[in-house]
Amino acid sequence: MRQNSAFRMPSLIALRAFEALVRQGSISRAALELHVTHGAVSHQVKKLEEELGMALVERQGKGVKLTPAGRQLSQQISSAFDQLRDIRRALPTEEPAGELRIACAPALLARVSSLLEKFLRNYQEVALHLLPMSSDLGQVDMVISFGETHIEGQRFAALGDIRYFPVCSPRLLNTQEHLRKPRDLARQVLLHEDDGFDWSRYFLAAGVPGLQARQNVFLPDAYLTIRAALAGGGVTISDHILAGEELHQGRLVRLFDIDFPAPHPYFLIIPPHGNQALAREFADWLLHELEAIPAFD
Repeated sequence: MRQNSAFRMPSLIALRAFEALVRQGSISRAALELHVTHGAVSHQVKKLEEELGMALVERQGKGVKLTPAGRQLSQQISSAFDQLRDIRRALPTEEPAGELRIACAPALLARVSSLLEKFLRNYQEVALHLLPMSSDLGQVDMVISFGETHIEGQRFAALGDIRYFPVCSPRLLNTQEHLRKPRDLARQVLLHEDDGFDWSRYFLAAGVPGLQARQNVFLPDAYLTIRAALAGGGVTISDHILAGEELHQGRLVRLFDIDFPAPHPYFLIIPPHGNQALAREFADWLLHELEAIPAFD
């Protein structure tokens, strides 16, 4: 655990996960209340422990036991969350309504669409239009981009610490061409969403610069490289956001224990026109969902 020399406000999402865990008594029940996975609650509690530099819980089978520091923190935040719940109940409720047009890169568009069931359940008067980045961006209420763009508007940086790593179908691991170390990628088909820059950065991080694959396939975007990897067509570079659902379900597996930082964060951009209030509601919801996705170490 690291000790912080200067105080920094811990993540509210992590505090919320910890508060629910304490109140519910188990990670599973906390996950059910928060509509996230078991792993997402564990990830947020671990993140809170790292931010505070102290252990808060001790795992005991299916349950948890608070450490002295955990009990003290629980006492401090439980009343605060009770007050927040009371404030929300006291406010007049007006369900957001209207249309929301969101432009997004294909791979991230597929990931966002897989999370929408929760949003639609809570915002039943909202009609969503998920559009490709090739759309007329002057007519959208939100843009979700990888890296900066020229688009004007309010910006939210989402998960700036993305790490890249190789992924493939489990079927490739059962072939005679073993994948035990990065050098074994020389006998594989590598899938690219760019001109080879990401793979060259990975080979450098893995200590095998200049490694040449048996064959290369270049595709227009990350969505198609993930689909090709799912079909057993080769190995691609991805991250825990774009490939998270497939990794969680076991349809893709992460290779090796080496990764490297993505060159840019994801940005949520709300242009100065359009339905800004509804766009901010969606931005808050999506940032919460993305932060709750556990990394695959």
